[in-house]
Amino acid sequence: MKIIRVTAMWCMSCLTMKKVWKHVLKDITDLELIDYDYDFDSELVKGYNIGKILPELIVFKNNKEVTRIIGECSKKELKKRLEGLDENS
Repeated sequence: MKIIRVTAMWCMSCLTMKKVWKHVLKDITDLELIDYDYDFDSELVKGYNIGKILPELIVFKNNKEVTRIIGECSKKELKKRLEGLDENS
């Protein structure tokens, strides 16, 4: 599974979500996590159609986008959204 995580230094929701991501994403095997900053990597994120609400996680499985998780969410909600997407589960 590959996750592209788009955040920004000024984004308070992004800071809030760091603990949630750390807790949930550590349990996913074979995870490729790519981090982009909305401002500094603007040319790289342009092709992903990132909206105005951050953070944004774009989840790929077998090189196809399977879901997007936009804004804040709880550990439970994030885990539920990613459940079944882990290639080894």
